[in-house]
Amino acid sequence: MDATTYLAAWLLAALFLVGLITLVLMRYRRQYELRGAQARLLLLALQRYSNWVGAQRLAAVFQGEGPEAEAALDDACTIRMKFFPELAGDMAELMAVHNRLILFLSTQQALWLRDPENWLDSGHDKRFMALWRQHQYALQALHAKLQQVTIVRDEPPPPRRQSTYA
Repeated sequence: MDATTYLAAWLLAALFLVGLITLVLMRYRRQYELRGAQARLLLLALQRYSNWVGAQRLAAVFQGEGPEAEAALDDACTIRMKFFPELAGDMAELMAVHNRLILFLSTQQALWLRDPENWLDSGHDKRFMALWRQHQYALQALHAKLQQVTIVRDEPPPPRRQSTYA
């Protein structure tokens, strides 16, 4: 084997290696950007859900989990399962708070229909605000974990004021 063939073989091997490394880096970057885009969609779904939860405080009649809350949670869970399996624990905590909130609102609605005087004495707003704070803590934990695993660096939305006249 002469020197020219030897150098040409090494040059081809080097070019093949550079192409392979470039391919791997491009695939990694695409996946990283895709996770970032999905993280933003997850945050939007969680924000839509959080807006629904906040609206329940001033709702005159609780009519169950509305389609907007259901769709937002469904979107968030689908994105989480497909792109962010590491957020399973934080999402489970948010869903646990959601279940407690739905149970609380359902029982309060039943009490309001059955016995309005006892409903007034039940401390509805105070108990709702405690659940709202749990909801906010779960959302903030989920957002912090999402920041750790993606390129999303947005700040979580500020918590709503506690005034009835928000």
